[in-house]
Amino acid sequence: MLSEIILPHLTRHFSIARLNHCLFYEWNPKKNRVTESGKFDKKWSRVMLLVSWGYVLLQIIGLSISSATPAEKIFPATLTYLNIACSFLGFVWSADSANVQLMNIIYWSEKRSREECRGHGKILAVIINLTYSLANFSAYVAFPPAIVVMLVILPCQAPLLGSLLLPRDQCSRPLFQSLGIMLIFRVIVIVVEFIQIYRHVVIAAHYIMYILVSGILYFWEEAIKLLRFPYSMEGYRALQVLETILNASIRFRIFPTVLFLAPTMEILTICACIKYYDATDKIQLVLIAVLAVNATVLNVLYCTGAGIVCRKSGEYLRDMKARVKGKLDKKLLKSYAPLKVRFGSNFMDELTPLIIQQFCTAQTANLLLLSYK
Repeated sequence: MLSEIILPHLTRHFSIARLNHCLFYEWNPKKNRVTESGKFDKKWSRVMLLVSWGYVLLQIIGLSISSATPAEKIFPATLTYLNIACSFLGFVWSADSANVQLMNIIYWSEKRSREECRGHGKILAVIINLTYSLANFSAYVAFPPAIVVMLVILPCQAPLLGSLLLPRDQCSRPLFQSLGIMLIFRVIVIVVEFIQIYRHVVIAAHYIMYILVSGILYFWEEAIKLLRFPYSMEGYRALQVLETILNASIRFRIFPTVLFLAPTMEILTICACIKYYDATDKIQLVLIAVLAVNATVLNVLYCTGAGIVCRKSGEYLRDMKARVKGKLDKKLLKSYAPLKVRFGSNFMDELTPLIIQQFCTAQTANLLLLSYK
C-alpha cells in the first residue's frame, strides 16, 4: 500500500531534483530503483552546500544588523531558520549507502492494490496521500513561487539577497519599473534566490519525507502485517532486520536533526501567527501558517508511527510467550526485544508523540506569555 501511494510523489520529487542537481541520489527508471547520482550532480551538490552555508551566514548577519521592529523581523527570521534547517539536513558530502538501501526496500517492495485496503487501512492511506500532497504543494508549488512574486514586488525583502545588494532607490520599485543593467541584475538576483530556495526545499523533502517519514511508515506497515498473525518467529526476525536498516539510515543524523528542528519550527511559527497576525503582511502570514501546519503534521505522523510499532511489538511478544511451547523457541523468544525506532541512544515509545506535542503546546504558550510581559 505505502509503495503504491508514495512512489508517484517520489518520482516527481526526483524529477525536480534532477533539474537542480542538488542530491546525491537519483531515480533510475530503467531499474526502478534509487541509485547514487552522477559525478556532476555530486560535485555540484558539494559546491552548492558550501554556497548555502555562505548564504545562511549572510542572512544571519543581515538580520542581526537590521534596525527593523520585531514584527517586521518575523518573516525574515522564519526564512532564515528554514534555510538553516535545510542546510543542516543537507550537510552531507556523499551518498549514504544505508539511505539507498532503505529507499529501495520501501519503493521496490511488492505493491498491493488500494482496493485491498479496508477500514482503518483505507483511511490511513488517504491521510498519507494527503500529507505527501500537502508537503509537495508547499515545497514545490506554493513556497518558491511566492518568494519570487515577493521579490518582484518587494525586491529588498530581508533577509534575501536583494536587501543586501540592491541600491535603496530600487527597494520601492517593482521589477517592471527597473531598466537596463539594473533590470538584468534584479532578474539574476531573483534567479539565484529561486535556485537556492528550490535546492533547500528539495533537500528537506528528500531527507524528511522520503527517508525518515517513509521509512517509519513502511516499518509501521510491515509490522502491522506481521502482528496480525498469532505466531511467526521468522516474520519477527525479518522485522528486526528492517529495524536495523531503518536505524542505520536515520538514527545518528537525520532523526535527531528533525526531532530538534521540526518541533522548534512548530513552536516559532505558531507563536508568530498568534502574536503578529495583525502586524504581518497577509502573504507572509499565509506562508508562515503553511510552515506551521507542515511542521505539526510532520511531528504527529512520524512520532505516531514509531510509537505504535514499539507498543504493538511489545504486546505481540507478550502474547507469543503464552503460545510458545518448545524450549528452543522459548530461548529464541527471550532474545527478541520490542521494535524501536532510535535517535541517538534513545528511542520512540508509545507516549513520545504526546510528550512532543505537549512540549510544543507548553512552549508556545510560555513564549507568548513571556512576549507579552
